[in-house]
Amino acid sequence: MTSAQTARSRLLGTAGLGVSSTMAVVGTAFAHGPSAALLSDDQIETVNITANHSSLDKVTREILNTPQSINLIPLQVIQQQGTTSVEQALKNVPGITLNAGEGGAHGDTVNLRGFSASDDFFLDGLRDTGFYTRDSFDAEAIEIYKGPASTLFGRGSTGGVINQVSKTPKLERSLDGTVTLGTNDEQRETADIDLPFSDTGAMRLNLMDESAHVDGRPFTRIRRFGIAPSLALGLSTPTTFILSYYHETENNIPDPGIPFLFGKPAPVKHNVFYGLPEDDRWKTDVNILTARYSHRFSAISITDKARYGSYDYNNPITAPHFGTANCYQDASPFAGAPLCTGAPQDIPVTATNPLLPIPGMPLTDVYVTRDRPSSSAHVQTLMNEIDGTAHFDTDSWHHTLVGGIEMDREEADVVRFANQDSQIVAVPLLDPNPFEAFPGHQTQITQRPSTVVSTIGVYAIDTVAVSTHWSMTAALREDRFAAHYREPNTNTHFNHVDWVFNPRLALMFTPDQIQSYYFSYGTSYDPSAENLSLSARTADLGPERDRTFELGGKQKIAHGKLSLTEAVFDTEMTNARIADPFNPTLQALAGQLTVRGLELDAAGHITPRWEILAGYAYLDGSSVGLFGAGAHGPIPNTARDQANIWTTYAFSADWEGGLGANYISRRAAFKNTTGDAVVPGYVTFDTLISYKLSRHLTLRLNGYNLLDTHYYANVYYVSAAENHVVPGAGRTFAVTLAVAL
Repeated sequence: MTSAQTARSRLLGTAGLGVSSTMAVVGTAFAHGPSAALLSDDQIETVNITANHSSLDKVTREILNTPQSINLIPLQVIQQQGTTSVEQALKNVPGITLNAGEGGAHGDTVNLRGFSASDDFFLDGLRDTGFYTRDSFDAEAIEIYKGPASTLFGRGSTGGVINQVSKTPKLERSLDGTVTLGTNDEQRETADIDLPFSDTGAMRLNLMDESAHVDGRPFTRIRRFGIAPSLALGLSTPTTFILSYYHETENNIPDPGIPFLFGKPAPVKHNVFYGLPEDDRWKTDVNILTARYSHRFSAISITDKARYGSYDYNNPITAPHFGTANCYQDASPFAGAPLCTGAPQDIPVTATNPLLPIPGMPLTDVYVTRDRPSSSAHVQTLMNEIDGTAHFDTDSWHHTLVGGIEMDREEADVVRFANQDSQIVAVPLLDPNPFEAFPGHQTQITQRPSTVVSTIGVYAIDTVAVSTHWSMTAALREDRFAAHYREPNTNTHFNHVDWVFNPRLALMFTPDQIQSYYFSYGTSYDPSAENLSLSARTADLGPERDRTFELGGKQKIAHGKLSLTEAVFDTEMTNARIADPFNPTLQALAGQLTVRGLELDAAGHITPRWEILAGYAYLDGSSVGLFGAGAHGPIPNTARDQANIWTTYAFSADWEGGLGANYISRRAAFKNTTGDAVVPGYVTFDTLISYKLSRHLTLRLNGYNLLDTHYYANVYYVSAAENHVVPGAGRTFAVTLAVAL
């Protein structure tokens, strides 16, 4: 540890020890009632975290009057929690669980309402293709639209989509910045500069630089840099033009996680590390250029959004992997160890291929290999979306009609390297050596697949006010989704085309201005090349199709400052892709996935001083065919119960305190004839203490996982040999100095 790191750790250790004393001071001040330091409610500066409108042009009515479950994570909450990534921010939304990638590969991969949403990330309403960790430094808000919404977003969106809303120029000069130091050796700096240069034009620049480790996980490293300039013309006029650029790079040492053993995470020390940190990296380079033009007529508006995206990643990575050997050649290291008999199915144990663990095997005799399925890729996207919105009447009905066309082209060129798992000596499960000898960086290329997909989508969404209290929404969209795959090494080519029609219907009852109730029906589709990947197993398959019925309600109470939402839903996919029971080399559309659930949310101010963002989700997921032909089972990585709360209280104009909790119940990772592989449930607690040093300076202390709970966040499970879970960070404190000029 360097002298600077030592000083930083001492500073933050002192800050961490001071949490209880600081809370005591604040609590004492509050307990003694109003004083000169405690202002009245109308003197407390608050920000309403309840959004009235969606950022999407296609969603034309207030969120209260939109027949869909929509969660919002506003900038204020992101700042209060010291959130550094979109994935971290999503802990405020129940119904989301985190996946892990093959071999420990990272990037944002989540499940939403039980269904994979790795291809359902959007940036300002356009698809944000690419695997990378989306930093939150340029996020004004994060919107989560739940349930199938292919009429809005095209392919995917079975469980919903996640849309990041970028910061854009405003006609208000400002300079904001933060410096953060953490007990996990975190050093993070951000800057947000807004410069108007005319009555209708402005520029904005957001910057971020971060270096950090993960408490309790040795060698894991986070290193990110980002810059996001933007230019706006015609602000506060009928015609606006916004040009923005987003750049982010990562150079991380990923966490390889801990393997499952006999149906649960292996009982090893929390800080064991199965990777090879001298070589393991998760590198990304993201460049996104977006232009948005809009013009408002009296009753019609037109918006044109265009984007070029370039996403690169390189991931020489290592992760634990059990061997495939099933017998010992010469000796029995433990009682009951299987000996080879010379049978054709015998796979003897070798130095690089240990025994696949069997019940009763002592932990000291369990060995793991080092799985190294490394790859790199370059992804390019070109997108254009044109929307037109018109307001008109037919008899006594008022229509808001949105029509548009979307054109996308996405290309992924991947390089896969030979796996070196058979060249590295196996290591003990209980004591892996992070500096084990290995044959150097992967250079032998095994595949160079290239996949190009193009989409043309045409849609219309009509929202009709049929009376004072009743309205209907009808939407139709047709997509042509085409994919071309080639593998130069084997001269393999596949072509695939889907024509998909998606409807959406909703009925809404609005008894007054503070409440609404709706019933909706929606569909979505997931084509074979959805994630820019196609193979002989999937080339001839049509898209997965699903439908959702949802019944929900929304209310605004506390003088409109607190929003409540409730929803019950039933989502069913009747043709999920599973292994073909008659041909294991192919897949078939023969599976069934069903999720029935309940969601409850609250967001806003209970009182002018007391703010809350809370939610609960109950997901009853079941599958047929995922774990064998006709076999019934769970939906992997879907927690039956999830709950979250983040609440803050303004003790005075200067002091603010906050407390958060997150609960996820146990969830299945896999199911086979010997039982389920299960990830334990957990509860974590976070805290905030904020003090305004002056009009322009604020000091924040954040505490994460206060009880130092050992839990598992990200899950990956393919088989009894190939699997892992990534532990969550241990107790961490961070001090942030925020500047606002």
